Amino acid sequence: MNKERFVYIDALRGIAIAGVIIVHSASITNVNGLLKQAASLGSMGVQLFFVISAFTIFYSLSKSNGSATQFRDFFIRRLFRIVPVYWLGIVLYTAVYGLGSRGWLDGPELWHYPFHILLINVLHPLTSSSVVPGGWSISCEVLFYMLVPLLYVYLNTSKKLIGFLLIAMVLLPVLNIMLQNYALVHWSGIDRVQLKDFFYRWIPNQLACFTFGILLYKIYEDKRYAGWVSGRVVNLIGVTLIVLALFALQLYYIKIPERIHLYSLVFMCLALLLSVVPWTLFVNGFTVFLGKISYSCYLIHFLVIKQVTVVIGNYFPVLTGHNKGYFLLVLFLSFLITIPLGWLSYTFIELQAVNLGRKLITYLNHTATHEKEMSDLKKSNVKGGKIANP
Repeated sequence: MNKERFVYIDALRGIAIAGVIIVHSASITNVNGLLKQAASLGSMGVQLFFVISAFTIFYSLSKSNGSATQFRDFFIRRLFRIVPVYWLGIVLYTAVYGLGSRGWLDGPELWHYPFHILLINVLHPLTSSSVVPGGWSISCEVLFYMLVPLLYVYLNTSKKLIGFLLIAMVLLPVLNIMLQNYALVHWSGIDRVQLKDFFYRWIPNQLACFTFGILLYKIYEDKRYAGWVSGRVVNLIGVTLIVLALFALQLYYIKIPERIHLYSLVFMCLALLLSVVPWTLFVNGFTVFLGKISYSCYLIHFLVIKQVTVVIGNYFPVLTGHNKGYFLLVLFLSFLITIPLGWLSYTFIELQAVNLGRKLITYLNHTATHEKEMSDLKKSNVKGGKIANP
């Protein structure tokens, strides 16, 4: 993938992680008023990640030219991209907190660890983010990877894609609500809030968000949209309407279609507009850089925010009494510390693991090519021998 051509994708990742850091800083400091409402928009950063992820995955697969190993190579790349940093997160949070709370929820129990190691932690209400805070979204992403080969092969026409999107936006949420209501009545021993979070977070409820990313890829490949929004005035009007829609959707409380799905639609439109005119407000050196290190920042920022509040509470307790000032201080320090730590993790862990995955793919492909050449040579020799000795 041409990195210059898709610089706006990195920028959107940067905006997504910035939003996530903002909302979690607001959550832990209990900020109120307009700041709380504005910060809450950052919670949709996860859905923005999902849209971008599906787009980049389908785009990359489309450039593999139908290779026999395209899905094997896809899984290897994803394995080396996601797992090493996540496992490091398991070690890090366990070393710091043991089985204690990570700052937002109760701490994990030992039986939670296999779920996180296998990245299926979103499949149980008590394990989704217990070991690694925010781990539910990574698990959801991994479960989407499991569906990618089927979706890539099956959703090969616009009609099928739109039909699947409608199923993901209407039918699955209806079933999800029914299951949630049943669980709230019959699933005893689990807190109601955790049950509601579970049904919000798991893959059936988030699938439409990923599907908008697939639709983004289809529209992008069609190219006709570019002519409609290439004019800077038209594009600017579109971007302005999108920004207004992002805030207006905070007032939306209808269950179907869900708000997260409408946000994903808006994010898809924003990506299309920025792909034609990359406005500096959104696509700039800071957002692009932050986007590149966003995965490491996502896993680290929970620890940073929690420890920042601990230090302030222990040594400067007077600052916690100023609600908005406390939030802004925690937010500033969290960015200040998370970004360099994220860069270190990206440089010395993420990139190294990704390169190792590439080497493994190259080795496997080279080995397969060599074996095929040897097999063809043997067949040729056998055929030649039969001709020579009829």
